[in-house]
Amino acid sequence: MHIKSSGTSSSSMNTSTSLGSSWLDGSPSRQSPNRHGRHTPRGSLIRDLNESPSRKAQIEFNLMLNRNDRDFHERLDKAAAERAKIHDEQLAKAAQEHLRIQEGAKLEMERLLLEQEQEQLRRAEAQQRELDRLRQEKAQQEAEIQRRRLEAKKQEEELARQAAERQRQIQEAETRAKAQREQEAIALRQREAAEKKSKEESVAAAAAAAAAQAKTIVQPQPQVQPKPITSLVPGQPSASTSSAAGVEELHRKYIALHARMKAFRKEFAEEAKKPGHPLKQYVGDARRALRLRLGQISVDRKSSQNAINHIRNECFNVALNTPGPTVDIRPYLVSQQLNAEQEAQPQYPAFLLYIWIIFQKSVIQAWTSEADTEGGVALQEVGLITASLFADKTYMFNGAVPMVDIMLAKLHRRCPILFGIRGNTSTKEGVTNLGLDRYRQDENAYARSVTGVSAGYASLCLRQFKGKEPPFPMVNYWRSVALVINTPSNDIYSGHYYALKGLLRDFTQKFLLYYGVAAKAVLRRATTEFPNRALRDRPGVAIAADLVRVLADSWKKKHNLVIG
Repeated sequence: MHIKSSGTSSSSMNTSTSLGSSWLDGSPSRQSPNRHGRHTPRGSLIRDLNESPSRKAQIEFNLMLNRNDRDFHERLDKAAAERAKIHDEQLAKAAQEHLRIQEGAKLEMERLLLEQEQEQLRRAEAQQRELDRLRQEKAQQEAEIQRRRLEAKKQEEELARQAAERQRQIQEAETRAKAQREQEAIALRQREAAEKKSKEESVAAAAAAAAAQAKTIVQPQPQVQPKPITSLVPGQPSASTSSAAGVEELHRKYIALHARMKAFRKEFAEEAKKPGHPLKQYVGDARRALRLRLGQISVDRKSSQNAINHIRNECFNVALNTPGPTVDIRPYLVSQQLNAEQEAQPQYPAFLLYIWIIFQKSVIQAWTSEADTEGGVALQEVGLITASLFADKTYMFNGAVPMVDIMLAKLHRRCPILFGIRGNTSTKEGVTNLGLDRYRQDENAYARSVTGVSAGYASLCLRQFKGKEPPFPMVNYWRSVALVINTPSNDIYSGHYYALKGLLRDFTQKFLLYYGVAAKAVLRRATTEFPNRALRDRPGVAIAADLVRVLADSWKKKHNLVIG
């Protein structure tokens, strides 16, 4: 507690003064009549005081009180001084603490200011780095744009050069064809003249002989006319099947089948995924094994044989032998007819049908991925495996009805051009009929798809098995080629040339082997007349037509094959 020493001292002084005053006021000398009138000698006063014992005691008592009062006040003053000293020391300590805190605050403020400056420097450096990065990216982009421009310019120049070269080749081919036609016309006229002369000579000789023998002939015998010989073009479809209405109707049936297959595949897969389903593990393993083994197919026949054995054992045999639900097979057949016995028991393993559906999807993907590979060996290996599985009676319905409609439905959906379906790019249905609905914005992907699927279809049809009926008859190949090259000019799009390229590029030798001279005539027409009918103002048609046109040169170079 802070005590005001000055107040205490004043109180002590007042007390002392009060005591002294009361004592002096009570003394006889203050009450003496001579107090104000006469000076009393000091010795007389002392003597008077000493003479009175009570006065002496009173004086001593008063002196004692004064001493006590003085001692008391001295103690108070000392205590006050000590408290003031302590207070001053505390004030000094508080001032020092205040200075220390103030100094710490100053240092902290300096530290914060320094951190702010450093943060500002870091931000400035980061902004500068970002600006440098953006400038560098901009420079790289500009360089990339310039490089692409140069590449585009070079590509345009190369395309122009190739176009000029193709034009030169076309002109040379036209010149050769014109000269050949002139030579053929001259030869024809010469043959006709020779035949006419020979006929006239024969008629004259016959007339002379008849005149010489007229007398011996009683009655002329009627001349038997030879039966005209009809030459059926190999694989030519009948009028009923080749009519536009029949083609469209069959196509609609396969498209409907494809929709049923898709719905069944999703429903079966979702059902098999449910926890505790007895087929869950088998379905997953078979699906993964199928994709894995198809991916292992290569140009090596031994590895392909190994792959097909694994596909049979790990996929088809498992699906066939694993107990499970069955389905009515009739909704999944289009071209196959069932007899009365089969109609009575039309059940087929649902798991095996599911394997067929995912198998054909994987096959189409494999064909598409191999579309650009020259020679098509791996693609044909996939076709061999596919055809052999469809030809295996083990997996047929009732051991007699092949499941080829599953494959044909997928082919009708992905490449309708193979089956004579026509369309245009102005309607949604027309785009779908061209197989272009999935690739409207990517011509290269469309070309790979149509080329790969067409080549895969050729690998299925141009196949024979010893002692087995081929699941995809060879006549189907001829029919597809004929349907493509007989397309009217107004209905020709780039997809027709991609399909023809896939059908012919790697299968010329087999085509000639099976069909001989007729195949050669078809090849000549496919690589000359059909490309010339291209409407070159349609997007992609001119380039696609040239891909077919140069096939003849490729066959000549690789196989020494001259078709015209």
